[in-house]
Amino acid sequence: MSPGHVSDEEISFWDSTRCPTFLASLDEVAHSLATRAPSISVRVDSLDSGKPGVKYGELPQLTALLQQHGRDLDCVEVYCGSGNSLDDMVRTVEEMFEVFQKHFPTARGINFAGGHGFDNDAHAEADKHFDWPQYFRRLAEAAERMNIPQDVKFLFEPARDVLSDTGALLMSVERSVITTPVSSIVVTDGSRMLMPSAQLRNRGHNTAFLDRNMREIVEERGISAAVRGRTILRNDYLLPGDIHVPEGVDATSFMVVLDTGAYCATQHMEFLNVPPAAEILVNSDGTMDLITAAGDELDKWRNLLAEKQPVKS
Repeated sequence: MSPGHVSDEEISFWDSTRCPTFLASLDEVAHSLATRAPSISVRVDSLDSGKPGVKYGELPQLTALLQQHGRDLDCVEVYCGSGNSLDDMVRTVEEMFEVFQKHFPTARGINFAGGHGFDNDAHAEADKHFDWPQYFRRLAEAAERMNIPQDVKFLFEPARDVLSDTGALLMSVERSVITTPVSSIVVTDGSRMLMPSAQLRNRGHNTAFLDRNMREIVEERGISAAVRGRTILRNDYLLPGDIHVPEGVDATSFMVVLDTGAYCATQHMEFLNVPPAAEILVNSDGTMDLITAAGDELDKWRNLLAEKQPVKS
């Protein structure tokens, strides 16, 4: 588990499950040490960013804290950002081996987590996927060169690269391309809420258009247009920039956004693991009714109640 910054109560829950939990701050480590957690693992922020994770400058303090309680680190996880190249990931490997040797030589494992790049702009499978064989060869060379014990386990979280091309987002085109002096847009029944990482990460995706019989429309002639979602929000665009919309696309057509398996709709919510909040309707007479139930740790969507429930003050 890599929960980020969470409460002591949640840390105690995960500690009780005996699942390796990668703690993200010295304060969180101190809590698990004080409550005698069965294992201690940490997340290290190799970027020294604002993301959750112990910073490089805090590693001496972490080492001292563990020594004070007579505990060893079980596993160290590295956060290195997303979409990195092979050379970037190998550089992270070598940095973590240095951290291991200097601070945690008795740790049982190193979790290199994610960050392995996937090229959404490429078409061929060999071009868009991370070069795992070369990565593992270079990792093995670095481990041998830097004298990493053979009983240390290496863990990886390659979900984005594994899942990205396992899904596609299919949408209806609502009308012919709208062209104004300001811009050209193709209106769909989708929304950026279905794949927010595209805009957040400025991540392009390959696209295709289908006719009413679900046959691909292949035409060099066409227009560059932005992909509009169905809401009135001014920033409800599914993809950054414009895409090629072939001639012949109209309100009977469909649009496909390819390689959305990692961060589209349910997978995006699964990744974020944010449970829905309860919603209360305040009536004109001041009474209140619960209309959706709060989710637990495993819920992802709004739990619309069959009947509203009065809320007692």
